[in-house]
Amino acid sequence: MSLEHEFFLVPNTVSYQELMGSNKKTTDIIDSITLSDDLIQYIADSLNWIPCKNPAVSMTKEVKGINYEGVTLFDRTSAATMKSIFKAWYALFLNAPEKLELTGEFVYSSNKKVLGGREGLVFYKKDALELLDRLLSMIERLEEENLYLYHLGI
Repeated sequence: MSLEHEFFLVPNTVSYQELMGSNKKTTDIIDSITLSDDLIQYIADSLNWIPCKNPAVSMTKEVKGINYEGVTLFDRTSAATMKSIFKAWYALFLNAPEKLELTGEFVYSSNKKVLGGREGLVFYKKDALELLDRLLSMIERLEEENLYLYHLGI
């Protein structure tokens, strides 16, 4: 099973405790999307530029970058930077071949020694563009309305 990152677009009245609760069906979720951890890791450096909040720590203190293993809150102040970054990735992937073969992390052995290679990541252009387009639609709504976009890390 591959690791995943979930994104939920919700009204700004939904707390992260509600979202993390055992029954998401009762939470007012407007839209959601799941991105593979491989894709998140591939674009991770650029995600560190997005202003956001870590609701587990503070709902008022702004930080930058996603909380990889936890919850990240994106609000209207995050939207412009987030939109710009994901549009850039979308534009870049438009130029890709149908089968995207990307370079992943170093491959390690069980005793943490590098085996000398990098993991090969394979995505399909159509799938990657569809995911980014859906996420961009959610970000546009975030920019225009009083909403939150929650990221639930691995």
